[in-house]
Amino acid sequence: MLHRFAVKPIDRVVGLVNAVTVLSWTLTQWALRMRDTQGLNESLAWVAMVVTVVVLFWRSSYPLTVTLVTLVCTIVYYPASSTDGPMLMGFVIALYTLAALDRIYAAGVIAGATFVVIVVSEVIAGFAHMTASETFMLGGWVIAVPAIGAVVANFRRYRAETAVALAETQLRSVAEERLRIARELHDAVGHHLSLINVQTAAALRKLKRDPKFRTEETLQVIAETSQMSLRELRAMVGVLREPGEDSPTGPGPSLDQLPALVDAARASGLDVDLRVDGRADLPVAVDAAAYRVVQESLTNVLRHAKAKRVQIKVVTGTSTLAVAVVDDGVGDAKGAKAAGNGLTGMRERAESLGGTFDAGPRDDGGFSVEATWPLEVEAP
Repeated sequence: MLHRFAVKPIDRVVGLVNAVTVLSWTLTQWALRMRDTQGLNESLAWVAMVVTVVVLFWRSSYPLTVTLVTLVCTIVYYPASSTDGPMLMGFVIALYTLAALDRIYAAGVIAGATFVVIVVSEVIAGFAHMTASETFMLGGWVIAVPAIGAVVANFRRYRAETAVALAETQLRSVAEERLRIARELHDAVGHHLSLINVQTAAALRKLKRDPKFRTEETLQVIAETSQMSLRELRAMVGVLREPGEDSPTGPGPSLDQLPALVDAARASGLDVDLRVDGRADLPVAVDAAAYRVVQESLTNVLRHAKAKRVQIKVVTGTSTLAVAVVDDGVGDAKGAKAAGNGLTGMRERAESLGGTFDAGPRDDGGFSVEATWPLEVEAP
């Protein structure tokens, strides 16, 4: 229960400054007999002053209550006291705090009521305590205090909303980067591991049929494929290193690497026909995406399609790049459907760069994958 009444550090500082200022100023005036007209009740005035000084320590925890208490004490103090001290300072601080904590409507109502009390009381008294200009100046300051607090509240709200938006952007960026890395690992390393698996399974079958089967050629293909996989894996790990570290870098995936990709697939026993029509300087992102789509399509053929022949077409026009991978298989060439894998990953690679993607079984058998990209894409 007691923690509800704990004083915040900033409130402790503000409260102490207010207490020292009000009490020292008032006591000095009292000692020097710097007094105005005789007050109605000096004891009541001192009680009101002490209450205002004390309650201000909880201005942030109970802003509305503290503002109302300091207002009542201020109204009581000045008629009751013969010493015109800085008692009003506590109410001003509380009123500002109320508005700065986004209780702007309540602060405005209290400020408006205070303005009316100040002006009406002085008009009735014939401006005995202050001149007309002083009265309206004091009332104007009372109105200005919550306005200043409202500006501070709006700034705090804007800063909080900006921080939330920035945090959400960072989380979204992290999620997108994780998805991109997962897609790269699946498409690059997964493809090479699939080739190794196909080659190993084929060699084992041949060894069972013929124990004298020579595996040198198969092992050579496996060694080259695993070397390519390690090279791509090192490149990806290098990108993930901390900035400033010496990280290995190299050319990214590109359609120029298709011949090596096709040779590896042919070494697995697949008849691959590669046709390239047209050439152009492709955007790096489009070049990499097109290569990955072809690579993933070949991986799916090797894993699922039970195909004997695959045709790969790459057509570069004046404004569009198109790739197509068509097989004559009878199995499920679609591959994994999980996010970031298989057809989903290929579709994301195409559509994220403004391209199109289509995949499905052909009427005359087999499976086809087609994707297009514009040759001019906006930087991500």
